[in-house]
Amino acid sequence: MAFITVDGSLEPITSAIDRITAIGINPTPVLAAIGPYMVANTQQRMREGIDPDGVRWEDYAPLNPLYAIDKPGPSILIGQGGFARGLAGTLTSQADGSSLIWGSNKEYAAVHQFGALIQPKSALQLSFVMGGELIHASSVYVPARPYLGFTEEDRQDVIEELDDFLTRAMGGR
Repeated sequence: MAFITVDGSLEPITSAIDRITAIGINPTPVLAAIGPYMVANTQQRMREGIDPDGVRWEDYAPLNPLYAIDKPGPSILIGQGGFARGLAGTLTSQADGSSLIWGSNKEYAAVHQFGALIQPKSALQLSFVMGGELIHASSVYVPARPYLGFTEEDRQDVIEELDDFLTRAMGGR
């Protein structure tokens, strides 16, 4: 049997263990650092017009041909004339305890994520102009264009950020 004897202070080791333990007890700082990556990755998917699984939005349901005539680009999602003007520009993240939440508080955010059936609230029908035509409808279905999710790229960003936190906690940086 072989033994190793260590002389001296174990304080640097116990201090590093304490710092690592603190990350597990209160992961909020790690999650707060990860949040901007999740927002940026989501915005990039939105620019590319793909969902978190890599499926193109146009593969869900094509745009109504009349709507496509007037549509000046991805203005609601991306923002015409500036990224910050669209839904993508409203994405934020918030870390709270052991949870990280990212998304948008815009009313139409869930419509784009899940799709929605739009029905009149106080009239018998919806009336709107699309493709230069006046349309009257009892309801309109807006197809989903999912943008929120957790991808392999997101997972890698989380691992890299956690690795940085652990390296700093161990005194490596």
